[in-house]
Amino acid sequence: MTSPKPSDPRKQSQLYHAPLGVAAAVWITGAGILTIYVLQIALAPLVGGLLAAALGYVVVTAFMVALARQRGFSLGVRGAVPRFWIAAVMVGIAAWYVDLRIVDRLHLHGEPEELQHIVDISPLPATLLAIALLPAIGEELVFRGVLARALAVRSAILAIVVSAVVFSAYHMQPAQMAGTFPLGLALGVLTVRSHSVVPAMVTHFLNNAVVLVLSRVEVPGVTTLLTRHADGALVGASALMVGGVLLAGREA
Repeated sequence: MTSPKPSDPRKQSQLYHAPLGVAAAVWITGAGILTIYVLQIALAPLVGGLLAAALGYVVVTAFMVALARQRGFSLGVRGAVPRFWIAAVMVGIAAWYVDLRIVDRLHLHGEPEELQHIVDISPLPATLLAIALLPAIGEELVFRGVLARALAVRSAILAIVVSAVVFSAYHMQPAQMAGTFPLGLALGVLTVRSHSVVPAMVTHFLNNAVVLVLSRVEVPGVTTLLTRHADGALVGASALMVGGVLLAGREA
């Protein structure tokens, strides 16, 4: 039997939907993490923390896309059925508050002072771009587009848990590690069940964006409401987050 030619539509379809092998995915995930950190640390003294963060995510995104094209594997950038978009929004607007309360209960320190200072003094659109949108794209390609999708070929549970653990460890700060682990689990469910990394990108962006807006007291009424009704807010946020995960995880 002869092998299909490169132009064979059947083979192209298989390559488009095929994730990377596990061993290669581990190496590429490590390279992606290293790229982000090295560029951000090296560039921060030269161009400032916000621009350094943005450049790190732009470069790692370009690296992932170029590598996927060169080696013929998919990053999972494709559409999804409507329920996954609904689930993505539900988790994205709620997970941050659940994560915050977990960090509070564990009595962990919050964001590094330097990062908080950058967030406070930078224009909101630039901050949303560098700390909400670009990380949502770059990090999801690394942790879910490459790592989770590769592991999912063997086990969906393994893919969800391992990618969440690595995603959590990547943040390094104890408060961020504890807070991002539940979010990482939800992002893994969205990606593995939808066979697409884009719903997870939406959730990741919303999670970061809501935190940024509220941390700057851009909407003081919401901040006051959450402070006065903390327990009710936790129940509501937990229900939204769990509901979103169940919606994404249910059988079609």
